[in-house]
Amino acid sequence: MSGFAVRSSLESPSELARTAVLALGAQSALALVYLVVTDAGLAAPRTLAISFIWVTAAVVGVHHADRPDSGRAVLALAGLVGVGYGLVLGWLTGSIGASSGAAMGLDVVLLPPWWGPMVRYDGTVLSLFVFPYQAFGYAALAYLVSLAVRDVAAYGTSAGVGGLIALGSCASCALPVVAAVASALGGAGLGLGTAPAAGDTYLLATGAYVISVGVLTVRPTLG
Repeated sequence: MSGFAVRSSLESPSELARTAVLALGAQSALALVYLVVTDAGLAAPRTLAISFIWVTAAVVGVHHADRPDSGRAVLALAGLVGVGYGLVLGWLTGSIGASSGAAMGLDVVLLPPWWGPMVRYDGTVLSLFVFPYQAFGYAALAYLVSLAVRDVAAYGTSAGVGGLIALGSCASCALPVVAAVASALGGAGLGLGTAPAAGDTYLLATGAYVISVGVLTVRPTLG
C-alpha cells in the first residue's frame, strides 16, 4: 500500500528553529544598518512581518533541504529548470515584464526594510519591479525546485510528487501578489519613502509561500 514518505535526513524542529532565529537576527541587523544609512522609514508591524517571514522561510528551507548526489548533466538540467521556474514566477507577479516604453530608466525607492530598496527599471525590452524580499524568496524557491528535479533523477518519478504539490501551492502564492502589485502601482503609486500596504492579498501570498517552501524542503515521495 503506497503512501507519502519524507526526507529522513531533515533536521529536528530545534535545529530548524535555531536557523530561523539566526536568520531573524541577521535580518534585523541588516535592517538597522539600512535605516541608519538611508532615509527610509518603518512600516506597520504586519507589513514588516511579511518580508521577514519570506526571508526567514527561504533561509531555513535552503539551509536544511536535502541535496541528492547528481552528475553534471543533471545539475545543469536542474539549474535550467530552477532558473526557468524563477523567471516564470517573476513574470506572473509582475516583477519581470515587457517594457512599457513610457519612462525609460532606473529608479530606486527607499521603502521600509526588505521592501526596499525597491528597484524599478524600464528598458527597451524588459521592465523590472523588484522588492528585495520577493527576489530573495523566489530565488530560494527556484533553488528548491532544482533540488526536486535532482530527486527525480536520483530516486525516480515518485520523488517528483512533492515538487508537483509545491508548484500548485506556488501558483496560489503568486496570484495574490499580482493583485497586490497592481493595486500598489495604481492611483498615486509608490512614492519615495512611502510604505506599501500589507493587505489580505500579501498575507495570502505569504501563507502560500511558506507552505511551498515547506513542501519543497521536505519533498514527500510516494512509497
